Amino acid sequence: MTRPASTDDSGAVTTEFVLLYGVLLALVMSVIHFGLVFNASLAVTDAADTVLEAVQAAGGSPAVAPALARTVVGDERLVRDLSTGVDVRDGEVTVTVSASAPRIVPGLPTRVSHRVQGPVERFIPEGRR
Repeated sequence: MTRPASTDDSGAVTTEFVLLYGVLLALVMSVIHFGLVFNASLAVTDAADTVLEAVQAAGGSPAVAPALARTVVGDERLVRDLSTGVDVRDGEVTVTVSASAPRIVPGLPTRVSHRVQGPVERFIPEGRR
């Protein structure tokens, strides 16, 4: 019995690893990226809700919005470029909070925003109800 001339498998595992490593790395980095974007989205939603509650309260001031949103969001490394907008018209408050998550994978979206709306609370004395 003679052996075929090309039965050498050395390097086959290394070649497969090199070919699949890039795909696996891209997949892992994409999962991390979307996790950071989802975290930023949750933080921005929570900040918008908290700012709305503060401005809705009787005597609430829109001037507290940026500081309150920054306090709620927390760490600057996880949520960047935080901006808040408060619009009070005709007894309605509209709060818009937007920010960016850290960019892990170039080309994927990082900007998140949330908009909430609600009525302004008002106090009516007992005798005027």
